[in-house]
Amino acid sequence: MARKIGSRYTAQQVLGRGSAGTVWLGEGPEGPVAIKLLREDLASDQDLVGRFVQERTALLSLDHPRIVGIRDLVVDGTDLALVMDLVRGSDLRSRLERDRRLAPETAVAITADVADALAAAHAAGVVHRDVKPENVLLDAAAPTGPGGAPPALLTDFGIARLVDAPRRTRATRIIGTPDYLAPEIIEGLPPRASVDIYALATVLYELLAGFAPFGGGHPGAVLRRHVTETVTPLPGVPEPLWQILAQCLAKAPASRLTAGELGDRLRGTLPLLAGAPPIEVAAPDGRGEEARDAYDDEDEAGEAAHGERPEGVRRGAVPLVRGAAPDSSRDTHTSIKLPTAEELAAGPPGARRDPYDRGNHGHKHRAVPVAVRRRRLKLAAAAAATVVAAGLGGWALASGGDGGKHHARQDDAPGSGTQGHAIPTAPTGTAASPQGGTGAPVALPRWSAFHDLPRAGVPLTGGPRALDLAGTTYVFARGTDQNIWYLTRDDATGRYGSWQRLTGIHVADDPAVVSASPGTLDLFALGTDGLLYRRTLGTTGGGWSEWFQVDERTRFDAAPAAASSEPGRIDLVGRTGGDLVTASLVDGRWNAWAVVPTPGQITGAPGLVSRRGGTLDAFVVRKADGAVLSLPYADGAWRPTQVVQGMPASGRVEPVTLAGHTCLLAPAPGGSLAQAVSSPAGVWAVQPLRERTSSGVALTASGGTADAWVTTADGGLAWASGRL
Repeated sequence: MARKIGSRYTAQQVLGRGSAGTVWLGEGPEGPVAIKLLREDLASDQDLVGRFVQERTALLSLDHPRIVGIRDLVVDGTDLALVMDLVRGSDLRSRLERDRRLAPETAVAITADVADALAAAHAAGVVHRDVKPENVLLDAAAPTGPGGAPPALLTDFGIARLVDAPRRTRATRIIGTPDYLAPEIIEGLPPRASVDIYALATVLYELLAGFAPFGGGHPGAVLRRHVTETVTPLPGVPEPLWQILAQCLAKAPASRLTAGELGDRLRGTLPLLAGAPPIEVAAPDGRGEEARDAYDDEDEAGEAAHGERPEGVRRGAVPLVRGAAPDSSRDTHTSIKLPTAEELAAGPPGARRDPYDRGNHGHKHRAVPVAVRRRRLKLAAAAAATVVAAGLGGWALASGGDGGKHHARQDDAPGSGTQGHAIPTAPTGTAASPQGGTGAPVALPRWSAFHDLPRAGVPLTGGPRALDLAGTTYVFARGTDQNIWYLTRDDATGRYGSWQRLTGIHVADDPAVVSASPGTLDLFALGTDGLLYRRTLGTTGGGWSEWFQVDERTRFDAAPAAASSEPGRIDLVGRTGGDLVTASLVDGRWNAWAVVPTPGQITGAPGLVSRRGGTLDAFVVRKADGAVLSLPYADGAWRPTQVVQGMPASGRVEPVTLAGHTCLLAPAPGGSLAQAVSSPAGVWAVQPLRERTSSGVALTASGGTADAWVTTADGGLAWASGRL
């Protein structure tokens, strides 16, 4: 029966129903339309009303052929309706239910269309936040594309929000569909464009495989898998396509492609996929059937409801508890409480997945009795305490976070304000520092003039980092394009190679570099998301690995520093919330981050060097007075802090061991460099240098000779040598 919607529209026929409303085929002044009408019994729910209004606000600013446009918002008594363009056809979920999986060419063509829609939305500052097959409409009235794929349009921005709009949801709740939620959303971080890329890559995986990579089962299990498990490769998928999928399903938001890049890369694979049949792959634990049943016809209106669902296809609601009756009113735009770290943990810390382990893990999740779960949590807590007490600690991969918010400290107590969660204090000792004592000052290095080196492809910014490894020196620097650039020098001839660029993430500060074993170089970089990433180079022909996220929770305010205190061990220091924190990689596993006590908060990036086996020396700048502090580590504990008297520093202090002495270079106020050298007894000699630098310096040393590299004010790189 027809009904009036406001004064301009008539709803004539129901096309589909969702938990929040009904979609009607309607008629307006300009012809046929789709009308999404909020259920009357929910019209008084301010959250749902706000969601409706929000959808209209987001979509009215968008105009793209791959986005279902909003024409009007109608408020009339108890009626609240969105008037949308009518798309004649079915939604992608209906297509999946009919075919189970699509041919790769068809799946990629559909996904590329949706990527185009997201690129337009992201350019307008809109994040969709609920990309899934139900919200992709297939236009049956338009000519088909590659693989016979109908044009795809993205709809239902009902929970999209403008990036700069005030937060409408409580910080302890998340909105979205569990199978497609990005890990950062589950961990409580603000939604950015990268969450849509993760969701769309999940959709593409599902189109190819017939099941979602992390979906199926209880929502809590799904959320845990998103955070802790690595995507399982699909057999038969060409390597270029799989690389795109793997990159966009990365846990680290900064590692994913943008929507525009994703669309272009996907279309580039279409010639490889022409004529290929759907791949044959078995769903883990029967997940294919479960996933197909996991979407009921309650899904929020506007998804496939612009078209007609094939007859005989049943969408069964999946109960949240096994054995319970299906919940016929379940809203797949799930609003659920954020899980705690304990709830997300799959077992003791030793059982957590190492972020560098790329092996495949099956998705097997069995019900565990409450008593067993409690016992596991107690064991996990005990194991974590043991790890922290045993070594140079600090950065538990299972440690809690505050969603990336940085809290100003109210005092100088170590760890009192770091990231809003408790980071333990690193082991400390009261014995005199190995650098303590008195004695005569030592001579300072004599430096040559600085010489300009070949220019990189873009201007360089910040300070470089360098490493001498088996007769080759590697120099790394950050470009203005937010990529890391590097070049090599043959130490025997002094000749430099050409600049190379490392892509994959955008970096926010200077890199750190270390070699813990022969023929291996490890590069660390701070992403624009504040998280730390690692990439490894096998210098004997292994090539560069992919970027891996070192920690999914701890965010840093400045570039890290790296050193190796023992063969096979990597030690890191970083700054977060005004604290110096440290962690180490031992026997292939990271210790937890721990705070290194300092007399006052620090500023800028730290420096780190190992003078001999089992020792470290960290150098930081104290925020209160700009003093350079030396923090030694020896015999398993951090020793009392010393002040490098008389050394001015306005940026990162770079240390190196030179002929048995610790040599420091740092940018000084006014743009010059300052240097300091310590004798084994701990007496410092300080002297300014005249060479101007932008913000940092790199140092390497061999015997009594040192090499220094600085970035210049015009974005170049200059080199000088010094001899003690």
